[in-house]
Parts: sequence; C-alpha cells; structure tokens
Amino acid sequence: MKKTTLILTLLTILIILLFPFLGNSFMQKLIDENIQVLQSQGLVLKKSTKETGYLNTKQHFEFVLQDTQALQNYLRFYTKSTVPPAVEKVFQGATIGADVAYSNIPFSKAVTVEVYPLQLANTLMQEMKKNNPQAYRYFSDFLDAKGLLYHVEYNVLSNDFNGFVKDIDAHYSVKKNANVRMQLEGARFSGEGNIFAAQKLTFHIQTMKLALEDAANALSFEINNLQNRSEFASFSHYTTDTEVFQIRFLMKNSQDDINISLDNVDMASSASEKDDKVALHSKSFIDTLVFHTNKLDFSLKALHSDIAIEGLDKQSYEKFSQLLAQSKQIRQQALLGMLAHGLHVKVSDLSFENITLNSIEELGSMKIQSDLKIAQDKDFAKKLKMSPLLLLANVQIDMKISLAKALYLKMIEDTPAAAVIVSYAKEDAQSVYFDIVFKESRLTVNGKVVQ
Repeated sequence: MKKTTLILTLLTILIILLFPFLGNSFMQKLIDENIQVLQSQGLVLKKSTKETGYLNTKQHFEFVLQDTQALQNYLRFYTKSTVPPAVEKVFQGATIGADVAYSNIPFSKAVTVEVYPLQLANTLMQEMKKNNPQAYRYFSDFLDAKGLLYHVEYNVLSNDFNGFVKDIDAHYSVKKNANVRMQLEGARFSGEGNIFAAQKLTFHIQTMKLALEDAANALSFEINNLQNRSEFASFSHYTTDTEVFQIRFLMKNSQDDINISLDNVDMASSASEKDDKVALHSKSFIDTLVFHTNKLDFSLKALHSDIAIEGLDKQSYEKFSQLLAQSKQIRQQALLGMLAHGLHVKVSDLSFENITLNSIEELGSMKIQSDLKIAQDKDFAKKLKMSPLLLLANVQIDMKISLAKALYLKMIEDTPAAAVIVSYAKEDAQSVYFDIVFKESRLTVNGKVVQ
C-alpha cells in the first residue's frame, strides 16, 4: 500500500512538473496554426525569436505584408469594412511586429498580444528619406518606439478579448515652419472571436485629433468621446451602433475660413437576410450641425434619417460588397448585377427641426418621406447602355415633402423656376407640401401631371 501511494505521489509530481511543458507545446501548436493562416493570406514571416521559461514564454515575430489585397479579402470574411486604397498603398510591403506572451500552464491566464508596424511601404520610406531626411528620422524613431501599438489580452478558452491602442501625442515641425500634431487618447476595446476581425466588438475613443498648421494656414480634424458597438456574422447579417459626442473640422487659409461641427451624433446600421434577400437599415441623429464659411453660415437642429433598402438579392449583394476595393469598372459591373434583381428603398424620415442662417434668421423645419421601387429586370445593364430612358418603366417613386413656409420662401427666392414651383405647391398657414408620384413613366406633383 505504501509502495502504491509512493508511486502515485511520484506520478502526480511528475505530471505537475511536466504540465508547463505540455502547455507550452499546446500554445506553440496554436500559434503555428495561426501563423500558417496569416502566411497564406499575404503575410510572410521574416523573423522570429523565442524566450521560454518554466512558467512563461515570450515570442517575437516580424512579418512583411506582401499582398494587402489577399489579407483584406481574408479579413472581409469577418467584417464588412474596406481598407481605403491610400491606406492599402502605405502598408503594401510594410513590416509588422508582433509580441506574444503566455503562461505555460494552459488557460491559467490570457494570452498577451501586441501588434505594431515597424516600417511602412519601402518605396514610401525611401521617398521620405530622399526628400525629407528629418521627417524620415522622426517617423522611423516613432515606429521603432512602437508608436502605433495594439495591446490585446486574449482568452483562448472563452475566445474573448480586451485591450487598448497606445496613446499617441506626436508633434513634428516640417519645412517652412509648419507643424503637425497627432493625438489619440483613451482608445479601449473588447470583443469576441477572431482578434483581427471580431464577431462582437465594442470600442471607445476619448480623443482623436490631427492638426496641421503654419503661419497662414490651418487644417484640423477632431473627434471626442466616440463609442461603438458591433456584432457581425456575415456580409448579410450585422448590427453596429456609433455614438459621438463631438466632431470638429477646421480649414483656414487666405481665401476662406471653414468650420464644421457636429454635436451628439448617433448612427446605427444593420443587415438581415430572409429567403435569399437582404435588407439594410440605417438610422442617424445629429443634435446640432454648424457649417460656417466666409460665404455661407447656417446651423441645423435635430437632424433625423431613417432609411431602409429591401429586396436585395443576397448573392449579388455579397459579391458587390466583396468587390468594393476593386477598380471602378469591376464595382460598376457588380452594382448593375445587383440592381438587375430589383430593390426597394424606403426613406421613413429625412428631416430637421430648424435651420438658422447667419445665426439670426430662423427658417423652420423640413421633412422628406420617400418610397422608391426598381423592378427586377435581367436586361438592366443592357438597357442602361442603350438608353437610361428605357428603365423608367421599371421605376416607381412616391415622395412627400413638407417645409416650413419661411424656409420654402427662402429656397425659391431668386429662383428662375419659382413661378412653376408655386403652381404645384400646396400650403397652409405654417407649411408648404409637395406630394410627388412617378409611376408608369408619368410624373405628378400634388395630383397635377408635370408635362
């Protein structure tokens, strides 16, 4: 009995001693599998190092992004977002660093991942080095210091994560006494699913700002307190909601002074599918929008929009979504293919409560409701090429517009067609109305046929 107890004790101790090595083997296999996936999607492993202790392991990887299109196609399997061509050009051929740290005891704590660019596109960096050595040194030092860094804590067992983007407060003086400032503060996120493209994601940005200025000119863009919540299952099934406390845009030069500000913005969008058809829905609200230039000054209060697109063919819609980053010709062909299946666009609300000109002239409200239907037509592209007029029979529109009388009078002021517009208008003491119908290639406004 004592011998059996001793053997069991020794086996238990041996298993405990070997457990970290088994855990390390498990994690290494998981990491290797993910690296293989990334390498098949446009990333090439350039360098890797490893520091292994008894309880913990650290690994460093450097990848070269050789095919941004392939990587984007992979990420688009998880997310509907598209990388702009300008950003794609910056990262083509870039070197990306990644540091991974984990416990050798499986599932005892989250895996830490840090991802950061070490060098952008080689041609871009060489051009910068040639034309502006000072900017090249500054930017190289910024990247070497991991100036743009994503920190993620990933739970392998539950497949969820949380993390942050490193705060940025970078100042740089370029030629002719021009200054550049980049700021990013309080960028935090959490989610579920793939680290690079989550099925569920929430993120918050406290401040994001880019400013360029010299003695005579200024350009700045600023966002304060942004919050987003998204769930993404596929191109045809997602929801996202974004709230922004404040957005500011400023451009100042010798010709003009442009100020645009938006306060308390709330935007939501979703997609759903049923019977091989896709429905898109978008709603937004802006408490206040102010637009100011030397020639134009107005503010809008309580802007609402509620727009739905229904009846989209699922297959052609997903094809169009996947080709958004392609050439204009390819996108256009995909769009025509989607329209050939028909659609229904419903504007339930497009309105504002008040518009004020030059801070003093209040003109009142406007509201638009619209219903547009395009019938299915397999010859849509062919007819469009021959003559767009051939497609009028496919189109049906029902639109209602109401405007405050002060706004209506301001809009037709000095308009050459004012007399014609007035002849179709209906009004009461406060508002002017237009009921516009286009059906069977005939247009009517408030019951009157437009010749």
